[in-house]
Amino acid sequence: MSRGIGGVEFAAGLPDPILVLAALVTALGDVWFVFGLLGLLYWFGTALPGPLSLSRPRAAFAVAVALGGLAATTALKELFRLPRPPGAADPAAAELIPPWLLGAYAEIGAASGFGFPSGHSVSAVVVYGGLGLLVGSRRSYAAAATLCVLLPLSRVALGVHYVVDVAAGLAVGAAYLLAVYRLCGRGSKPGRAMLLALGAALVAAAVGYTADTMLALGGALGARLTWGVVGDAVTQGPTTVAGGAAAAAVGGVFTALFAVVYGLEAAPYVSFLGMAVVVAGVVAAPLSGEALARRL
Repeated sequence: MSRGIGGVEFAAGLPDPILVLAALVTALGDVWFVFGLLGLLYWFGTALPGPLSLSRPRAAFAVAVALGGLAATTALKELFRLPRPPGAADPAAAELIPPWLLGAYAEIGAASGFGFPSGHSVSAVVVYGGLGLLVGSRRSYAAAATLCVLLPLSRVALGVHYVVDVAAGLAVGAAYLLAVYRLCGRGSKPGRAMLLALGAALVAAAVGYTADTMLALGGALGARLTWGVVGDAVTQGPTTVAGGAAAAAVGGVFTALFAVVYGLEAAPYVSFLGMAVVVAGVVAAPLSGEALARRL
């Protein structure tokens, strides 16, 4: 399969400041950023001020769609096993970055592993497109559309994906998001969305037993099992600012654990178990947070 068409030569001629800006944009699609953003929206729920104030069940739906998108991406990457462009492992415009920031910059500005489809493009659609649908305003649609353009472009600009990769990622993300949105009551049935994510993760695990596929499977399984236990209580329980802050503190512990699990090159079964525990803690955090807020 030939993918070396368009984009790579153009990206090589971009000014270094543009490449640094592209690295900052691409961070919005990184797993760690998406995980933290959706966690905050879920923990605070409607207590969060501003346009991204969602009920906890609808925020849980956003988490479920993100997990499903991750599973679909890992399945397809493992199925096709196509390489990235040459030099993708080297961060672009690294000479502009202070030495003490170079490690963090390399994490967002370079990439390794398989390149087709683009996971950031899938994430742009399922996460930001999903939030746009859930908020349902003109501004949310415009913001989602903007990010769905800028994130894929940033990947091509950094030289970590071919144009074909990002186009395929956008198509996969759109197909998955629209299918789940329609099958799950337009975002009103997070449990069903988690079940669909689990199905996608099982397919990924069948395609290949790797740390990435097991990470997706552990996250989807942890979400579905935990929501089955606490979902009704979260849905019917109170949503307060104090409870959201306490939930964020509890969830922050599991987020830190996620950073450890995601950052380590652990055995696949360790990734599975770690991610299952992490997502279970994230999903259950509002109950602990609201209970803790009532006692204070």
